[in-house]
This record gives sequence, structure tokens and C-alpha cells, in this order.
Amino acid sequence: MTGSVFLAGGGGAEDSVPLDSAFAAALGSGPLWYWPVAMDPAERAYADCLDWLAGVFGPLGVTDVDMWEGRGTGLAERLPDYRGVYIGGGNTFRLLDLVRRNGLLPALQEFIENGGVVYGGSAGAALLGADISTIAHIDPDPYGTTDTRGLDRIAGYGVFVHHRPSEVPRARDWARMNHRPVVALHERAGAVVTDGRLTSVGFEPVEIIGAGTLGVQSVRPGESVAL
Repeated sequence: MTGSVFLAGGGGAEDSVPLDSAFAAALGSGPLWYWPVAMDPAERAYADCLDWLAGVFGPLGVTDVDMWEGRGTGLAERLPDYRGVYIGGGNTFRLLDLVRRNGLLPALQEFIENGGVVYGGSAGAALLGADISTIAHIDPDPYGTTDTRGLDRIAGYGVFVHHRPSEVPRARDWARMNHRPVVALHERAGAVVTDGRLTSVGFEPVEIIGAGTLGVQSVRPGESVAL
């Protein structure tokens, strides 16, 4: 049975309450593996990130949590030990570099295909899309990344986060240049994607932006569409 991916637009904890609750319900008793590695530890200690996660998900019954700090061996082999993975925000190029160098992209693919659930917040959501160049206007790239392909778990769509209505032209241009449609998430928007079907779970609609001349499709909270 294929698992689900949860996409958060990148707002604060108060902006993702519906999506967090849905993820906790899907996660059940866990355990959860938390990846805060998109964040530079020089800017924010991972212990503080873990405290934040516990404050969000502890009240939802998620208490069995481990954390990856960007190093270690045998990481791909550990994935089947978990019910879910939470990939946090930060610099998406840093995230892709760490995940790729540790062989975790194919492992995550297999994890989801075997029924695992993965939550991507901001950078994590962009990684779950087809290509992380959707965030090139937000994140600096100190790695000189040439291969920006992501996990591609959103039916071939790119994912825009921290999206604003005024940025529709940018998202449309990206869609045309990359010949891919876009899932655009406001900071108070969220989505769950399972087997090529997207359900809007948040306070604001999810916007679907095509690669052609079609307009913007607004998917209101509670609505579901095929991608």
C-alpha cells in the first residue's frame, strides 16, 4: 500500500494545525524520525528544533521521536524502523545535498511506496516535489547544485512554498520553463497527496498552476483533486 506525503506551506505552528493533526492521525503510535537538517545548526541548535517538534506533536499523541542530525551510517537501512518521517524547513539546497550524499532519496521513495508517511515543511515540501529549483528565488545555493531533482512524489509537480498571490506569474513561468505543473502553497495552506490525488488540508486553498495557458485552480480546504 502506497503511503502519503504531507506538504506544509512554511508558516508557523499555528498555520499548520489541520495538517499536523492529519499527520499525527496517519502516524498513529509512530515512531517518527525527525530531520531538521535543512537548518544550519550554527543558526539554530537541533536540540531546540526537537523541543519545537515535541511542542507541536506531543499534544497530538506523538511522543516516540528520534532525530537525524545529518551524520551517521546505515541511515537508509534504518528507515523501515519508522512509521513516518518529518522533514523540516531551512535551506533546500543544504537539505538536498545531505539527503543525496547519504543515499536517502531512493530509500525515501521505497519507504513511501511501502506505506510510510512523510511530512515536508517548507524546504521539506519542496524536496518532495519534482525539482527544488522552485525555491531558487528564496534560498541561496552555496553548493553550486547542478542536479536539482527532488523526490518527485507529487505526480510530477513542482512545489512552491511561502507562496503569495502576487507570485503566480513566477510559478507559471517556472511551470512553462520546466514543462511541469505546480502545487503552490500559501503559508497557511497544506496538502496531503496519496496515489496521485491531492487533498487540501489547511486554512487557505492550495493553488494548482498548469504548464500551459490554463488559469489557476484553487483547491479549497476539504476538497480533493486528481493530479
